[in-house]
Amino acid sequence: MPNVKYGFDAPGIMRNLILFGVLIITISSIIFKFSGNLILNYINYLIILVGFIFFILGIAMLAYGLKGKYRTRDLMLSKINWTGKENVLDIGTGQGLLMNGAAKKLTTGKSIGIDIWSSKDLSGNSMSKTLTNAEIEGILDKVEIRNEDARNLSFADNSFDVVLSLLCIHNIETKAAQEKVCCEIARVLKPNGIALIGDYIPTTDYAKAFAKAGLKVKSSKPYFKTALALMWIVEVTK
Repeated sequence: MPNVKYGFDAPGIMRNLILFGVLIITISSIIFKFSGNLILNYINYLIILVGFIFFILGIAMLAYGLKGKYRTRDLMLSKINWTGKENVLDIGTGQGLLMNGAAKKLTTGKSIGIDIWSSKDLSGNSMSKTLTNAEIEGILDKVEIRNEDARNLSFADNSFDVVLSLLCIHNIETKAAQEKVCCEIARVLKPNGIALIGDYIPTTDYAKAFAKAGLKVKSSKPYFKTALALMWIVEVTK
């Protein structure tokens, strides 16, 4: 059976951070070696520090893609008291990481993933790849994928027991549009349902939007050690 691969998030940014970091450190180190100017040396120290920050952020993204995203998925899924009957929505499913993970918890339930499949947001991103991964995972009969805008979901009110999303909402431009996504999540979530949203930026604004929409915010906090990178998760219930 072939290995299931779920890609690297923002591959261009990850590559550039690593390359720019190495380039900055290398050039500044060369200048530092041949410079006898004290002020220039102090400036080079600061530039090298910036280079290290770029490099470390890029390596963190690599570590997340190799291992951290799977640890984050497992953490998010562990926060749900599964019965196997849940209807699940994964917003920004990408290649199906959360959608497929949730589907493995189901018996009679259904796991639906939506996305617009942007290759700049995830390496090798495509609807066909998502279907292939579901087939490899052996849960193709438990999932459904749709090309859909998270700001205007086609689903009826109170449709889902669980709503999940990982590294998606930050890609939607403007705070107002992101708040609209949170309102849509609140709308389609069933009473007593749970939503878990993970992102590489603080989820404080998402938490405020959910509270404004009438949901109960259980927590909104960082999980850097789990993700091996920048990661915040907000957990809400209806």
